[in-house]
Amino acid sequence: RRFLRAQVMVDVPASSRRCLGEEYPEDSLGRWTFEAMGTVKHGDVKAKPEAADKLRASLKDPARKLIWSEHLGGGKEKMFSFTAKSPGLYRACVENHHAKPQRVALTIEQGWGARDYAKVGAGVFGPVEKQLDDSEHMLKDIAAEMDAALLREERLRDNSESGRDRVEFFGAVSMGVLLLTALWQIFYLRRFFRSKKLL
Repeated sequence: RRFLRAQVMVDVPASSRRCLGEEYPEDSLGRWTFEAMGTVKHGDVKAKPEAADKLRASLKDPARKLIWSEHLGGGKEKMFSFTAKSPGLYRACVENHHAKPQRVALTIEQGWGARDYAKVGAGVFGPVEKQLDDSEHMLKDIAAEMDAALLREERLRDNSESGRDRVEFFGAVSMGVLLLTALWQIFYLRRFFRSKKLL
């Protein structure tokens, strides 16, 4: 669960919706930032604050339960931070209720770097404390990622051992069927040749 950051520009056609998704492991920090850039015309963007009032951003968890929704008007970027309660695909959708296509800038952050120190207060953490806190969270994320890798490796090993046992059983059954078929053919051919008086 290292720190990931992605920035995307999305053109949302008139009277429609565009969705993007990101996989989050359990207990991972996430932050989605949305900013209405303006109306798109022939590839160019014209800033129109009144058009942004008709844009709505929403975020859903892997069970498709709505966890956040807000209009993008007001000329400011809208930010939503969360901790993933369950692992899976978190989907963000932007709905355009305007008659013209709109461009929206999305920033998706995941991991320890998505912590927002502005909410804690500027006087609480100095630069050294902030860096130590970041390092602590980064180390916790690395330890959790290593534990998850060990669990995946154990699950894969169990699956491969189970598959190997099934292949061995299938091989033994196949050999048994082949031996029985060979014996039956020998018995049948011997009887056939005796009936024809060739033996």
